Amino acid sequence: MGDPLNDASGRVDALDAGGAIAAPYFSNIGQAVRRGEFFAGLFILGISNGIFERITWTIANVTIENAILGTFGISVLVWVACFIAVSLLLRQPPEPLTRNDLILGLAVTAAVLFPSAKASWIALTGLGLYGLRWFEFGTPARRAAFVILAVTVPMFWSRLVFAMLSDLILQADAILVSLIVGTERVGNTVGFADNSGFLLIQPPCSSLADVSLAVLGWALFTQALVRRLSLKDVWWCLATCSVVLVINVTRIALIGLHREDFELLHGAVGTGVAGFLAIVAIVGINLIRVRGDLFART
Repeated sequence: MGDPLNDASGRVDALDAGGAIAAPYFSNIGQAVRRGEFFAGLFILGISNGIFERITWTIANVTIENAILGTFGISVLVWVACFIAVSLLLRQPPEPLTRNDLILGLAVTAAVLFPSAKASWIALTGLGLYGLRWFEFGTPARRAAFVILAVTVPMFWSRLVFAMLSDLILQADAILVSLIVGTERVGNTVGFADNSGFLLIQPPCSSLADVSLAVLGWALFTQALVRRLSLKDVWWCLATCSVVLVINVTRIALIGLHREDFELLHGAVGTGVAGFLAIVAIVGINLIRVRGDLFART
């Protein structure tokens, strides 16, 4: 008959200090699934549930051609970020799963089963924070965790902030538009330049959505380089946010200055051009930043 104390100590020794799974029940799981692949699967699971509602709404309310052209109501930057996050996770060197990884996996799975996209975005936020905490600096998985967190900004957190502070945010946009148009502002309305009435700035016209995409674009490009973020990076992020803010405010101001062109500037053409310019600004400014660091290294 074995000694119970020795058996117990053997089970304790089976778990290393880092929490890697070595117990017989979990060892097969840890060996069969690489850690990077496990996190990639969790991310795909969470993002699929998070965007499902928006995709189905888009398909139900517009033609399939417009849905495809509009990338199903989700910015192309978000799609690119998702692809990059999964790619980075799959490039993570092989390492065993830990008990905490499995606990996190159960939590993410439970959130996905919950009938709410919000639960998935909160779970993905936790996934990103967990990755930043437990993956070593410079590893592909840690960089992927940063990207995952950035994805949740335009897809969830900026919308939550807007829901709580919508009046203040829309009034801030109205103040800037009023300064350009040179007319009276009342709340989130701005007078037309021809004094024919007031322009109402509604939530879809808010600059916050573009600013949150600027944060995502900045995160994507900073993760192209394996280095620690600095104060200089924060200034570049603020610069990118400022430029996309100016682009959106300028479009609204043009509507106020030229009411006769309201349908053109406010419709698909005006929105599409402004969106394109915002993407160009985000990519262009961050390319300049990344190129500067690459030249500095060489």
